[in-house]
Amino acid sequence: MTPEQTDTPVTTLPVADARRTRAEILRRLRAHRRRLGAALLTLLGGTAATLATPPVLGGIVDAVSEGAGRGRVPALGIALVAATAVGAVLVYAGGRMLVALVQEVLAELREDVFETAVHLPVNTLESSGSSDVVSRVTRDVEAVSEAASDVLPEVTNASFTIGLSLVGLAVLDLRLALAGLLCLPVHVYATRQFLRRSHRVYGDIRRLESARGQSVIEAVRGAESIRAYRTQDHHLDDLAERSVRAIERQRDGVGLRNRFTGLLNAAEFLGLAAVLVTGFALFGSGAVTLGAATAAALYFHRLFGPVGALLGSLDDIQRATVGLSRLVGITDLDRHHVRHEEPAQGSGRTDEAQGSGRRPDIDVKGVSYAYDGGRPALREVSLHVPAGTSLALVGASGSGKSTLARLVAGIGTPDRGSVTVGSAEAPGAPAARYLVTQEVHLFGGTLADNLRLARPDAGDEQLRHALREAGAGWALDLDAGLDTVLGAGGSPLDDGSVQHLALARVLLADPPVVVLDEATAESGPQTRALLQGALARVTAGRTSVVVAHRLEQARQADRVLVLRGGEVAEQGTHDELLAAGGEYAALWAAYHRARPGGGAPVSP
Repeated sequence: MTPEQTDTPVTTLPVADARRTRAEILRRLRAHRRRLGAALLTLLGGTAATLATPPVLGGIVDAVSEGAGRGRVPALGIALVAATAVGAVLVYAGGRMLVALVQEVLAELREDVFETAVHLPVNTLESSGSSDVVSRVTRDVEAVSEAASDVLPEVTNASFTIGLSLVGLAVLDLRLALAGLLCLPVHVYATRQFLRRSHRVYGDIRRLESARGQSVIEAVRGAESIRAYRTQDHHLDDLAERSVRAIERQRDGVGLRNRFTGLLNAAEFLGLAAVLVTGFALFGSGAVTLGAATAAALYFHRLFGPVGALLGSLDDIQRATVGLSRLVGITDLDRHHVRHEEPAQGSGRTDEAQGSGRRPDIDVKGVSYAYDGGRPALREVSLHVPAGTSLALVGASGSGKSTLARLVAGIGTPDRGSVTVGSAEAPGAPAARYLVTQEVHLFGGTLADNLRLARPDAGDEQLRHALREAGAGWALDLDAGLDTVLGAGGSPLDDGSVQHLALARVLLADPPVVVLDEATAESGPQTRALLQGALARVTAGRTSVVVAHRLEQARQADRVLVLRGGEVAEQGTHDELLAAGGEYAALWAAYHRARPGGGAPVSP
């Protein structure tokens, strides 16, 4: 997070409403309607075969009570075994078919969500909190996946079982079916009460868990600052407060589920008692046989499991629905806008930039920018960077350097004014721009994998040449050279070395415009000279904007722009600004005095 954004209010990414979520899932399922139809027909056939057992058992009761011949009972027994076996096979096969289909659809959704998430503009991620994105592509996907694998086949089978059981009861005697429906008002009341509150409760739980995760992420990222300012207790109290709110809302969810389950159990026993009493009365009057009354009781008793599964699964379905709404909310973001708003940050390359030889100029005219309506980070900033020259941005922390650099790089659009690179308005042609920030990140994989992020088709010799050109030949001396595994479980690299690799990637990408936001900030005494040399090679012959971490970088630039409170304080060449005796001259004098101690950075 840049200094200008530390007080930015956190907003959440969009969440699709129920209608939009339903429409998106139906759209994806329609693409596989034949497989879906085959799976549902198989499940229906299996359920029908399984539900043949109550009337067969009723037939056995009638056969025994009537003293029928020995041949009838064994025949009914064989029919019972056959119906059970066929039903089990078909239900299993249909469930497998349905799970395979739904998992495939979910995999497509997951890929779309991830693809959109990784292309989200940095401003969007920073304003929403990275934990929001992380929770969506992890916990929400997990909730939907579990529901798809475990709940959906069970719910589908339960729905078929309930429908066919009610038909079976009606065939035996309509009065028995009506008696069974006595439990329906209780079921309806319990379901409506649960649905009315659970969606809101589960949505709150997801948001509170995301906020708690964001607190942890921010504390880990800022651990050094937290220790330096001795604010550990403050951050622990903040985490505890967010955790308590999440736990209290989770407790509300548990209470909802417990009340819902209790009402379901009451409804089941009420319905079964009504069927038994009605069956006894009808049998006493001779309206039905003992076998029919038995079959009716068995039919209704078989409803206990499916009804409980169907209504009990509403808990999982609600969690999955909330997760789907959050996932669809991300896929609904304008991908065209996302894809073309932001250039690759220290890891990308485009055919337009590669080897084009074009060195555009940069024009910034009257640019103002504020983060989510907060305090303006930039006010009426104007500058011009001629093609093939370099501009250094200088100023104290919070002066707007990083904000201006990102706008020049094509990340975000100004609230007022314009940023033009060559003949195209930002963010219309981000392909020509390449950003390297002070935030170091080592990607999992080999050294070659990390380098090819900038140019996937680069050969090994091109990778070696880029490393040597950037002065990072030390990387080739690692144990396995380009095949050395970096990161967790591999060879560790310090932050300065990771920044050095990021600068080597710029040479591979060969963009006409490069923006460096304190790209050598993590260098220590041993890597400082190497990174300074790499910085000079990266900017040579390119139109470049450099957020100066040390004033030595500003002296080497063609022009210098000094920012103060989001406004341009001074601009000119290094010598011109020294001669003017203004703010830059004062900074240079302070820097020069501190230099024997190792060279003080511009920003405290």
